[in-house]
Amino acid sequence: MIKSLPIEENPREKAIVNGIESLSNVELLALVLRTGNKDESVVQLAQRLLKEIGGISQLSHICYADLIALKGIKKAKAIELLSVIEMSKRLKQKESHESLLSPSDIYDYVKNEMMMLKQEHFVVLCLDIRNRVIKKKTIFIGSLNMSIVTPREVFKEAIGVSSAKMILLHNHPSGDALPSQEDLYLTEQFVKLGEMMAIEIMDHIIVGWNQFYSIKAKQLYYDNHD
Repeated sequence: MIKSLPIEENPREKAIVNGIESLSNVELLALVLRTGNKDESVVQLAQRLLKEIGGISQLSHICYADLIALKGIKKAKAIELLSVIEMSKRLKQKESHESLLSPSDIYDYVKNEMMMLKQEHFVVLCLDIRNRVIKKKTIFIGSLNMSIVTPREVFKEAIGVSSAKMILLHNHPSGDALPSQEDLYLTEQFVKLGEMMAIEIMDHIIVGWNQFYSIKAKQLYYDNHD
């Protein structure tokens, strides 16, 4: 347990004395896990867990089945950890009131959620007149094509919130953000339909691994930040 650790190794005491921001990723995770097991202290368990999943950034993409498959993580710990991750996601969404003015702004808004997805997700963002997100909706999960992603499903989201601007997004699980011919065709059709309905398709962003492509700008960008 955390309270049985020496003070200098105790994340809780360290947070009280030095502030929560002083804790390492391992120590923060140890606070959430609370207890270790007969073979490992809670800090050792947290350290091993982060190593096995590939670092703290992977926590936002982990699921219940992945967690309970890890040694030392039972049902209760898995649910507690998932609840903290979900709260973090919701807080980030609520606090994001910035205007999306560039391809980089759009990518930054969705990258943590979309970059590591194992299937293609087609997502729409409905914007207000200041280019702030008023609704985010996943329309489809699976291979992207015009016969599956229908205009009716897409534009009804904008109409429902009286939005005159939309951004289309989808991810490439391969990590390569370059668009396919189907991606380009789908975008072209939605832009034309949007013009007929007075709904502007501001861009279609394809999210890859530390890279993204703006179909409007016809440019591939690389993300050099963690």
